[in-house]
Amino acid sequence: MESSYLTVDFFRRLPQEVEKGVNNPPSSNVDRYAEGHFRRIGSNVSTYVGMVAETLRNTIPKAVVYCQVREAKLSLLNYFYTQIGQKEGKQLAELLDEDPALMERRLQCAKRLELYKASRDEIDSVSLAR
Repeated sequence: MESSYLTVDFFRRLPQEVEKGVNNPPSSNVDRYAEGHFRRIGSNVSTYVGMVAETLRNTIPKAVVYCQVREAKLSLLNYFYTQIGQKEGKQLAELLDEDPALMERRLQCAKRLELYKASRDEIDSVSLAR
């Protein structure tokens, strides 16, 4: 997840190497460049690993709590749905405190829906029979 994600904060944390040409002992430029180059790479990798570790220290507790809350919520909702599903018509109406006129309208709509479905099935069977 973090492998290709470099932030401005990462570049701010990179150590700034100051080249001191006067105080360095004389050696070949190729060796000094290679050693400095590898040292710089190592320093960058070390800084990057530190940044990722800090990000994970901040992110993991949040993710754990989020997962625990999500699971608790799903568990409670499943329990609630199970309890509601066991209730019958009058108990459910009392529990929902549904207006009797609205309940009657809902039942009429449910009957009409069943009639529409039966009509659709009849039309489909006639059209397929041709």
